[in-house]
Amino acid sequence: MKPFTKFCLLILVMGGFQGVLPGLAMEGEQSAQAPEARQEIQTNSPTTMPRYVNVEGTLQAIQGDLFIIEGASAEQQIKIQVGQDTAFPNGQKEPGQPVSALVSAPDGHALIIR
Repeated sequence: MKPFTKFCLLILVMGGFQGVLPGLAMEGEQSAQAPEARQEIQTNSPTTMPRYVNVEGTLQAIQGDLFIIEGASAEQQIKIQVGQDTAFPNGQKEPGQPVSALVSAPDGHALIIR
């Protein structure tokens, strides 16, 4: 078996056919898929959500392990959860003080509150 043939076989086995066909298509040549099929693949791909969100505003109240923030980037009241792993590099906050928090988007847990 020639080295080039071994290389192509390896690519097909490891990458599958979907990733190989567009990669092997030369400029000016049409891909094996119809434009409609390529568009469907792109529109059905999952969208990425940000993992972390910056929240800025004024600390309105502290209710147990929840900080309630309102203002600047928080158009409504936002409740963020504070835990033992939440960092306070500038010290603990009191209601009425401005805060900037890095919050985990999926669960609303604060990682850092400044």
